[in-house]
Amino acid sequence: MFPFSLRWVLILSLFFSLFGSWVLSFTSIDEGRNMDAVQNMLRSKDFVSPVYNCEWRFEKPPMLYWLISLSSYLFGLNEFSARLISGLSAVGLTLITYLIARDFFSKDIAIKSAFVLITFPHLWLESRAVVPEMLNTFFALLGLYAFLKERFTLGWLALAFAFLTKGPVGVVLSVGAYLLWKRRLDFIKPTGLLLFILVGFSWYALMLFQHGYEYFYRFFIYENIMRYTGQRSTHPAPFYYYLLVLLVATLWYMPLYPKLIRHFKREWLPLLLWAFFVILFFSLAKNKLHHYILFSYPPIAIMLSYLVSERYLKVVLGLSTVSILLLTLGLHLYEKERFTPKAYPVVKAYKGDVYFYRAEDSALVFYSGRCIKKLEESHKAEGLVITKDKYSKDFENCKPLVKGREFDGLYVLLDCENGLK
Repeated sequence: MFPFSLRWVLILSLFFSLFGSWVLSFTSIDEGRNMDAVQNMLRSKDFVSPVYNCEWRFEKPPMLYWLISLSSYLFGLNEFSARLISGLSAVGLTLITYLIARDFFSKDIAIKSAFVLITFPHLWLESRAVVPEMLNTFFALLGLYAFLKERFTLGWLALAFAFLTKGPVGVVLSVGAYLLWKRRLDFIKPTGLLLFILVGFSWYALMLFQHGYEYFYRFFIYENIMRYTGQRSTHPAPFYYYLLVLLVATLWYMPLYPKLIRHFKREWLPLLLWAFFVILFFSLAKNKLHHYILFSYPPIAIMLSYLVSERYLKVVLGLSTVSILLLTLGLHLYEKERFTPKAYPVVKAYKGDVYFYRAEDSALVFYSGRCIKKLEESHKAEGLVITKDKYSKDFENCKPLVKGREFDGLYVLLDCENGLK
């Protein structure tokens, strides 16, 4: 029997998912946008219509915003409270993976699969990001597990929450995986479907009532259908993109893949079909982002757990622990070089107009608590301008105030008024 217990799964999952999540101020464009939407909800007390940078934010449903708002009441509105939602979702994902492996395979495999999953480096990143993908994956997996246990009402409630987190994708993935596993339609129950409609569509009905076709087109057509088909090209990538993501995500276990192929067991077929369905579904999409395939990781972790030895897994856990500590230290040092922490006190205190020019640091909108306009023509700049350093040559008469790095390049804050107000 594998020597670690469920208690160790929980302890290490909390460590791998939460430790150091507060070290880095908000980074990606989505983190800043989501946090400004939360901040505006808390200020306005309007928890229906999200707003970012003084404009409606129709791109995402509200579940992530709502849960961060609740977390902020306990811990304040900060990096830890915001990233806590994704971190706890990752812990929940690990526990449900354990339950699926325990109930349909064995307890030893369940323990191993949980440890394998928490040592996927990609999960460390996503559990520390203020984006809805980890939360959506948790609800989708909970829905699938409830279906597999024939608790269909609970399953539909979980999928309603997934629908309120990321739209239809979580429902499609969970139902698809169930159909491939069980090959029957017994999950279609009137009570469950009614609950799904009442809970899952509640917020959408309010949004359609308040914003009409503008919202319907922006979210359902533009953000879902057009992004999947490529009519809206935002993140194009080749068909094999997710195979590369998968190799990086399961870095420690790459030596086991040849063995997995050679010793494949028939009982793994539902897991293989589940993982293959997720990867193929998103590979067919014209736009791709690395975190879309998170739902494929639990079945992959379960299959790998059959092949990993106790000694191998202990080495991986040790390497993962050291990696987390070094990563946290590296991010702490990198934070000192970043643009956003340097620039936001200046932007927040400034009384005049502030502009983005050919770049957007959405975290500055959140930290400064103000709206930042978009500047189309450089010669019209009057005030502060936020842009990338490579575009600063467009502002010959402006004075650089702050420079710093972000993950997408070197940024600069320019004073185009010859003296701060």
